[in-house]
Amino acid sequence: MSEEAGTPVTGTVPDEPVGPGLLLTTGHEGLPSGYVELAVGPDGTIRAGRRTADTLVTRTGRIDPALLERVLSALRKARPGLAPGDPALTTPATGRRLAVLGLLPAGDQIWDDTTEAPLPGVGNALEALAAQVLDPAAAGRLPSALIALDEPDPAPTEPAARPAAAIGTVAGRPAYALAEPGLGFGLATLDGSVPLGGSDSDAGVLPTAVALGTAGGRDLFAVGGEDGAVQVWDAATGALLHGTAGGEGAQAVTAGLVQGVPLVFSAGREGEVQAWHAEDGRALGLLPVAGNGAAALCHARCADLDLVAAAGDDAVVRVWDAATGEQLHLLVGHTDRVTVLAVLALGNQAVLASAGLDGSIRLWDLATGQPVAVLTGHSGTVTGLAFLTPDTDPLLASCALDGTIRTWDVFTGKALNGWPAERRWLTGLAAVRPAGRPVLVTGDESGSLTFWDPATGAGLGECTPAEAGFPVNALASGELDGRPVLAAGYGDGTLRLWDATLRTELRVTVPDGGPVTSVALCRTDDRPLIVCGTATGAVRCLDPRDGVPLSVPTPHTGAVLGLAFADPVEDGDALLVSAGADGTVRVRDAVTGSPLLRLAADPRGVTALAVGPVAGRRMVATGGTDGVVRLWDALDGRPGAELTGLGGPVEALAFGLLGDRQVVVGGSAGGGVLLWDAQDGTRAAELPGGDAAVRSVVFQNLDGEALLATGDQHAALRLWHVASGTLLNEAGLDRVPLAIAFGDTGLHVVGPGGATTL
Repeated sequence: MSEEAGTPVTGTVPDEPVGPGLLLTTGHEGLPSGYVELAVGPDGTIRAGRRTADTLVTRTGRIDPALLERVLSALRKARPGLAPGDPALTTPATGRRLAVLGLLPAGDQIWDDTTEAPLPGVGNALEALAAQVLDPAAAGRLPSALIALDEPDPAPTEPAARPAAAIGTVAGRPAYALAEPGLGFGLATLDGSVPLGGSDSDAGVLPTAVALGTAGGRDLFAVGGEDGAVQVWDAATGALLHGTAGGEGAQAVTAGLVQGVPLVFSAGREGEVQAWHAEDGRALGLLPVAGNGAAALCHARCADLDLVAAAGDDAVVRVWDAATGEQLHLLVGHTDRVTVLAVLALGNQAVLASAGLDGSIRLWDLATGQPVAVLTGHSGTVTGLAFLTPDTDPLLASCALDGTIRTWDVFTGKALNGWPAERRWLTGLAAVRPAGRPVLVTGDESGSLTFWDPATGAGLGECTPAEAGFPVNALASGELDGRPVLAAGYGDGTLRLWDATLRTELRVTVPDGGPVTSVALCRTDDRPLIVCGTATGAVRCLDPRDGVPLSVPTPHTGAVLGLAFADPVEDGDALLVSAGADGTVRVRDAVTGSPLLRLAADPRGVTALAVGPVAGRRMVATGGTDGVVRLWDALDGRPGAELTGLGGPVEALAFGLLGDRQVVVGGSAGGGVLLWDAQDGTRAAELPGGDAAVRSVVFQNLDGEALLATGDQHAALRLWHVASGTLLNEAGLDRVPLAIAFGDTGLHVVGPGGATTL
């Protein structure tokens, strides 16, 4: 696991590095990019940290031996560095510095860009490594196969969980929901006389957002958690209607038809394997892996069974009947992380191939679970497996980070052929049959797809994206309209579809969710489907014919910071909208929970959320730390106006009506309050507030006059006449106003401890 989040980054490089390994440092706290430190141990363990004036981020993990060997090989050939303690080395370092201890034949050395021994070119690769470790969601220039991250720990600068509240109606009575750190969440009538349900501090739920709404004749209560989970209950009966699990998202995916139903299977670094309905995103259950997650998944239909296999860090391969969830086999034999799986169906028999960091390939009889053969020959991590069925006996092909491709006889386990691929890291492998002829295709660190004759090892050409420079992280083959195609996921987050016969690019989708880490193709009853996993854990489902996104089943991968129900418009259904620290907005059917839309709203996280009608459309307003409020269509995700000028992180949002203008009101962390025209984004009003963060805003029209109430972190409540900008009243309360509502007899305010009426 990652080190404790509070563990400080060193901040300086000692004159004599401590312990064998590499230590790269760049920048300083005064720069926007901060001070960055990357430590690499001789066993490949890594620790990276970034510190700025007000933030600290640390991540740990390990790198593949192939990367460490390439770095050390380059350093052995580079111009010698300085000896530790050399007078030219200032303390602390003022530029890039690389210290290497105990790993080079020439002894301990330090390279420093401010001296006559600047960092050699391989320093750029180490900088790229540090960037990918610290920000996995950003475009990565190193293949994902080289880096295995531990689960992140919360940053010490991350704000503590704050209470949240909402006001609505339950069974015809005004009610409120309140979530408080350490106390769970609860529902009660607004006068506080009748508790309506909730949780206690031992419920295992860490609520961070709540919402009340009405849909389908039901009063609904939603809770969002620190782990990204969202749960919805019938507020009157207490029945759980739907919910999403929390925790990390999915980097590994596979897909296929199970008893005629298109399913997606996904897994992350921890947790279980999740099954989803591919067309509507409904969660269908879990396949248990003892919480270990999975690095590789594979679906296959063998005889009358649909099978799913999963493997990962524990070196164990598990196989299930996908229709029933029954575990059929537990396959033990690998000595390190398993990263790739492939299945060959042969009538009523099937062979599973598995491989990974130990360099060996193991074949298993899926009917019995017994080992068939162990194939050795690769000297690096195996990154690709593909079965071929030429006119003769079936073959297995493999590729690895040692830069070689190998073929094997499936029945005998005999090595048939092997050839190098120009000293490149090979990161993916697929088999296609253009013009009926079996061809192997590899993806590599440069982003190229290379075609090979499996019989001779001769190269047959390449496909390279116009925007070269990012690696192929995942590769899969399939058919589209009767022609063989290749789906490739890249380090910059793009997903590209290639015609395997013409070797032309058919389609490219824009990044969404960070670098693509896995990809699979399958068919539904009426259309093909591409599914990919990403570095942030978001699963993307696309129609390869037009690139249109389909269901996005995975939940938030960070704390839920905003929840809101959107009332139906015309014949539409009520919606539940959630926003999270992962920077995304998820839109679901409020009653069924079916996922409808995913928006990548702000990579720094969404800090405020509201929904409301604008010109007959349901719109979502999101705010982030940059002080910008962004509008989106809740049904199709089309962006609307960007509302600027708030001058600080957005803390609270609401929609309202000012005369005949539909407006958005935003409150900032600095206390400012602005109103904008929701259609054209022009500023409608500015209301001078206090200097404390605005925690709640609510708009109300009374007798044709627009009123606005705001509450701030200093427990101040303000009431404004919006058209004139007049402050009508200001009061200090005994609690922070987390939610405000206009009532017949005054203002209802909910804060820590409960509700009060003014």
